Amino acid sequence: MTGSIFNIQDSGELVEMVESGFVSEDDFQTLVEKYPNLLAGDQIRSDDPRRWLLIRREMGVADLPSGYGRWSLDHLFIDQDSVPTLVEIKRSTDTRLRREVVGQILDYAANAVVHWSLEQIQVEYQAQCERDGVDPDERLGVFLGADGDISGFWQQVKTNLQAGRVRLMIVADVIPMELRRIVEFLNEQMDPAEVLAVEIKHYVGQGIKTLVPRVIGQTAEAESRKGASGSAGRRRPRTEQQLQEIADAKQVGEVYSLLVSQTRSLFDSMTTTRSNVAFNGKIAPFKSGAVLAALSPVDSSADKGVSYGVYVDRCADFFRVTRDEIIQAIPNFEKVEETGDWAGDIYRGHVRTASDFDALISLMRQAKTQV
Repeated sequence: MTGSIFNIQDSGELVEMVESGFVSEDDFQTLVEKYPNLLAGDQIRSDDPRRWLLIRREMGVADLPSGYGRWSLDHLFIDQDSVPTLVEIKRSTDTRLRREVVGQILDYAANAVVHWSLEQIQVEYQAQCERDGVDPDERLGVFLGADGDISGFWQQVKTNLQAGRVRLMIVADVIPMELRRIVEFLNEQMDPAEVLAVEIKHYVGQGIKTLVPRVIGQTAEAESRKGASGSAGRRRPRTEQQLQEIADAKQVGEVYSLLVSQTRSLFDSMTTTRSNVAFNGKIAPFKSGAVLAALSPVDSSADKGVSYGVYVDRCADFFRVTRDEIIQAIPNFEKVEETGDWAGDIYRGHVRTASDFDALISLMRQAKTQV
């Protein structure tokens, strides 16, 4: 490695700092874990700098639906727009930095969008917060800001995963020219996914250390194809009106509108994502609320009706009824999605008329009056 930078101290002394490699990959990974701003979110989007929420270091990536982790991703972050960001770190002395790392992170991403569930990500995030000694909701609340919607944030994470809207980042102290060309090519061709490299130069001199990050891969061609703000950042949740328009186009608008109006008052809040309207309630351990039920105009059709999902265990907890009472009131369910302890079972199906939900809505209303 060659190159120097110069630091002018308060005394006026000029300190030459020489480029140096990281002692170990573990040291490099720890720096990124503790100081995620090294990923230079301001260079990715200057108008709205990316901010990073650490989900887990060494995140397992399965290659089979029943598997847990064949591989281990160095870091999983999520930005403020709910875009999962997969980070793989290599030192310049690692020969895999040339080409192998590209196949490695593509492999991770291809399997992650298929096998990662929202509940798994939430469990890993909670475990990370426990290791750090902080409250998960408090950390996320600070991350999102005063106007942030925690339930909406997580639902958008799920939507982004399902759409393949992820960001892949290769981080190294030196990005070789051949890797730079590959990253630029992939970022120009892949949409909605984003592929970037971050070169973090490490300089030392007279007991001082300095880190200088630089983002690579944002070519004019990539920005032209994806839009000036980047495809990963411009996918905002749809509004209630936009979701209603989708329902109208699917010829289920009247039923969808009736269900929304009859249901929203039963819950603590209602939020929207790109594909659905979510009904949320405050239950443990979700201090700011968790999704209890959802209607999806995007997945609806004139033939089947309005698509719905009911989180059975969460609803039983929120309305203080039994699990069986909720299940018996759910109409026309087609499948049960088993998510484990974090979210319990999700019953999914379609309804053709608003009256199909009468039994469930009646149960919830009665339960609300008794709380």
